[in-house]
Formats: sequence, structure tokens, C-alpha cells
Amino acid sequence: MEINPRDFREQSEKACHDATLRAVLDHATRYFQAKRGAALETFADRETHFARARAARLAALSRLPELLEQLEQTATAAGTRVHWAADAAQAREIITGIAQDCGAKVVVKGKSMVTEEIALNPALEAAGMEVWETDLGEFIVQLAGEPPSHIIAPCIHKSRADVAALFRAKLGLLGLSGLDGLPGQENLSDAASIPELTLLARKALREKFLAADLGVTGVNIAVAETGSVILVENEGNIRMSTTCPPVHVAVMSLEKVAATLEDAADILRVLPRSATGQKMSSYVSVLTGPRRPNEQDGARETHLVILDNGRSEVLAEPILREALLCFRCGACLNSCPVYQTIGGHAYGSVYSGPIGALLSSLLLPAQDTRDLPFGCTLCGACKRTCPLGIDHPRLMLRLRERVCQSSGTGLAGAAHSFLALHPLFYRLAVGAARAVDPNLDLLPRLPGFPGLANFVDTRQPPELKKPFSAQLLRLRKKQARTKKPHTNKGDA
Repeated sequence: MEINPRDFREQSEKACHDATLRAVLDHATRYFQAKRGAALETFADRETHFARARAARLAALSRLPELLEQLEQTATAAGTRVHWAADAAQAREIITGIAQDCGAKVVVKGKSMVTEEIALNPALEAAGMEVWETDLGEFIVQLAGEPPSHIIAPCIHKSRADVAALFRAKLGLLGLSGLDGLPGQENLSDAASIPELTLLARKALREKFLAADLGVTGVNIAVAETGSVILVENEGNIRMSTTCPPVHVAVMSLEKVAATLEDAADILRVLPRSATGQKMSSYVSVLTGPRRPNEQDGARETHLVILDNGRSEVLAEPILREALLCFRCGACLNSCPVYQTIGGHAYGSVYSGPIGALLSSLLLPAQDTRDLPFGCTLCGACKRTCPLGIDHPRLMLRLRERVCQSSGTGLAGAAHSFLALHPLFYRLAVGAARAVDPNLDLLPRLPGFPGLANFVDTRQPPELKKPFSAQLLRLRKKQARTKKPHTNKGDA
């Protein structure tokens, strides 16, 4: 499935007409919101904890170069090999090199958005390796040949019937001996239960864990104080990916560092509650270096790849750097009316929803993402939901400003800028427009006003027969006439 942020308008329009997609998204996002709401309702002093998590993230960003150097030192001391990747291509080269050096034939991956960002799977497959996503949602979209459509629920756009049909069509073609003894997947009905579908996926993947030569994961938090990598999950696939294969590679976007374990704990108190409505995820792994001589499990060789891929430039932006606070809880997606309508694939990028529109616009080429900041109602639901207090609407406006600055505003923009700076001319121009074109029939058709034409094509334009100021004055006078005089019976 090919998607591209350049096609955001077309992909959004197509998604808007997909009634099945909207029904599935409505059910899923309501479920996540209800779980999150219930968890936060019983979260004592939650605003204090939100503030502590935000403070930990802000402190890390303010000292990021120093903390990353400290992380390299402590991780190296613990036995982890640290690699620096300036961009996606270099990250792919580093990880492919590690895989080739250890003779990897089978690679298992825990859920990781950053490896999706760098398009790691095609690179490993091109090098002759068998690559398996082991998170259930990621496994489903891998079988479907699709990218994830949600930060924490990759297959949120698929119904149970969709998954049953996919398993029926795909699993029997893979030659997986782990399916022996199961009811024939070719006989799966669309009414198959979630436990039945999960059992099929578990059987399919179990042999892959045991055969894997290399495990690849992302990083939720890296602790500069100890050189530890912290991973959170609910299925156990990350723990299997980091303990069964002899080699583990953790891929980390550079903003995911925390100064101390205490700061990491402040973040972990908030992240699962906001993401999945849990006090704590089912599995929290704190990995510090490879297996010790007296330990029974764990990788014998560990690597940490620290990825920049444009984030240093974002860090240098006083306003836009706030987007790097995000710890990927996905709550802003579930509350966003735009995401609820069009889903994740319409954004044409690995990252979707409000935070996805921001990150994609900041990390991808500007010419590919110019429409993303405009696919936002600025309703502020994302800001109200974000436990770290990221002001998504403010950042969207800043990105819109950058788009306009880079592409020019055209005749309409230049004219409006002039009129906005000269109130007398503004009133004269609006008066003339009111007299000549009160219903906005002519002005949108003039050259240089394409944005206005798009506006009136999809909305009912306002009438300009009377100035807004005059209408407001009339309403205030009407309210004054109908308002009853206030009397206080307690007055003497």
C-alpha cells in the first residue's frame, strides 16, 4: 500500500467517504478514550504527575547534547555498542551491517515507530533476511502490506472480520510449521473471536522467536544515568525479541533520553495511563547491557542506534521544539475529530493525527508535507488531552506560517496583508466588495484567489450585505432592550 503526504488532500477526501472506516475508527477511539478517562479519574494528583513528566522531558531537551554523551558513556560501560545515525539511510546501513556481521537469517522486531520511520524492513529484506513484526497489530498490517495507522494501535482501522479474512488468506501461504495442530485457518469465519485470532498469530510467531538470530526494538526511554533502555508493552513480544535472539539492536530517536531513573519513573507513571488506560503496562523491561556471565537469558550482544533524522534542526527552533516532548501515548489521535474521520493512512506518513502532522512536517521534506498543518480544525482537543501539555494548535499555526513564507502568499495574501495594516483602506475595500459582490459570487473566481475559491466550493459563504460591526451593534442594542433590570432584594 503506497501512501504519501503529498496526497493528503486526495487521501483525506477518499477516507471521508469510507463509511466502514469511520465506523471502525469511531468504535476504537471511543474505547481508548473511555479507558483513558477511567484511568485518569482514579489517578490521584494527576496534574502534579503530568507536570513532573513534562518537567522531566523539558529538562532532557534543555540538556540533550550533554545527556546523549553521558548515555553513550554509561551504555558503553555496561557493554552496549552505541552507534550514531545522522539520517534514515545511515541508520539502515548500520543495522543491516550489524545483521550481516552476526550472520542473521531471521529477524524479529518488537513494535517500533522509529524503525517504520527509517523503512528498516525493506532494507533488511533486500539484504536477504526474513523479517517478522511480532506485535500483533504490526503483524496484521505486515501481512496486509500496509503501514501502521496509529501510534499505539497499528491496525486500528481493521475490524475483527477484516483480520479473520486476512489470516484466512495469508497464514496458510507462509508455510509456518507453528500452525500445526490448529483448526485450519482456511476455515476461519469472519465471526472468529479475538482469542482465536490471537492464538493463530501466537502460533505463527513462536517458531520465529526461537529461530531468530537478531532482535530489533525501539526505545521508550533511555536513561543517561545508567545506560539503560526502557521498553513498555502489553503482549510480551518485545521481551521475547530482546531475550531469545543472541543479538539485540535498540533504535532510539535522540529525544527519548531521560537524565535519571527518577525522571524515567515520572514519565512511566503517566505514559501507560494516557496511552492504554493502565496504571502500568503488562511488561516493563529495563535493559542495561548484554547478558552477564551468571545470567540465564538475554542477548549476548547489544547495540543502541541513536537516530537524529532532522531532530537537531527541530531542537534549534524555539517554538517547534515542543513537538519533541511527545512520548507517543497516542491520546491526541483518539481525541482528534480529523483523525476520527480520516484515520491514519490519509496522512501519508508513519506518524498520523495531530502529533503526526507536526512530526512529519518537521522531519520530512517541506514540499511533501505542506498540506498537513492545514488538515487541522484548531479545536484544541489535542492540547487538552496531551498529558505533557504540548500546544499542538500553536505549533500548527507556526508551521502554516512557514509554508506561507516559503511559497509566497499570492495576490490575495499580499492584498490582505496590506489592508490589514491600513484600517481605512480595509473598510473602503470591504465596502466596495459589499456593494459589488455581497454574496461572494465574483471575487473567488478572480485570478490570485484560489484559496477563497476552494472555501466557497465546500462551504456556505457568509453574506456581506451589512458590516459585522453593524450587526454586532444591533445585537447588543437588542439584548439591552430585552434584558430585565437586576434587583437585589437584600438592598436597603
